[in-house]
Amino acid sequence: MKHFIVPTLVRLAAGGGVAAMLALGAVSTATPVLAATTTAAKTPTAHPSAKPADNRQDRRQVARVIVEAEADVLGIKPEELRADLRAGKTVSQLAEARGLTKDQFADRLANQAKPGLDKLVDSKQITADQEAKVLARIRAGHIPFWDGRHHKQA
Repeated sequence: MKHFIVPTLVRLAAGGGVAAMLALGAVSTATPVLAATTTAAKTPTAHPSAKPADNRQDRRQVARVIVEAEADVLGIKPEELRADLRAGKTVSQLAEARGLTKDQFADRLANQAKPGLDKLVDSKQITADQEAKVLARIRAGHIPFWDGRHHKQA
């Protein structure tokens, strides 16, 4: 009978030891499940100050600021500038009618656009580097709509 009792006690002690280790977390049967849940929990979420999902939204915002600045330099409303461009006029024709050279217009446009671009940087729509590039291009003579509207060719 002693022979039968000892193995049973050993089995009970071993089972109790495994149960204790499971309770303490030393051995886990649920490791794959926990690993899957912790990985899912670590997926990055969009930060409120992150760029919008639409990767062209920043370009639209910049274009809006530039058109408003061009209209201000020309002394007209942005709607009038858009209508003139649709009618086939160019910004160079409109600037020439006001006695402005391309360099003068570029300088005034950059100065006029800076506050609007600063607001876009402050609201995290664009970066300061993007703002600097836009202003540098304008000062270098790359003026939007200078030669009119350009349509994509099909």
